[in-house]
Amino acid sequence: QPCGLGKIAKLINAGKIDSSELITMKTLKDTSAIGKQIKDGIRLMGRGAEEIKWPIHLEVSRATARAKAAVEAAGGTVRLVYYNKLGFRALLKPEWFAKKGRLIPKAARPPPKQRDKVDSIGRLPAPTKPLPFTSEELEFTAKREAAKVIAA
Repeated sequence: QPCGLGKIAKLINAGKIDSSELITMKTLKDTSAIGKQIKDGIRLMGRGAEEIKWPIHLEVSRATARAKAAVEAAGGTVRLVYYNKLGFRALLKPEWFAKKGRLIPKAARPPPKQRDKVDSIGRLPAPTKPLPFTSEELEFTAKREAAKVIAA
């Protein structure tokens, strides 16, 4: 499900999203930034990148290079997180588990083919404060970026 930075900026200006808080996929779904049918996650797109003038912190499944660069230029962060189907349901609808009398599941690790595409494992229940990247995550991201430059 794609979501442009311009749409996020409009929601922040309208007061529906607090820019000082961590903006997760649940926040974007609750504020109607995206549709109701989300299958694999949210892809952050660079449309409207010039409207982001303040630091925001985002957790999404995927992000384009332009969107990530625009957010980081404004002083914010973009973290690519992985959720499996059950974890994604627990992120978006935690009340479903309470209604059924079930516990919220632990976050799953990404499969080997997707490990180089994510920064961290998703956290359940939905976080509200942005966590700083650990040294391990920063090192892994730097190696991934270096490999992309060498391949290109």
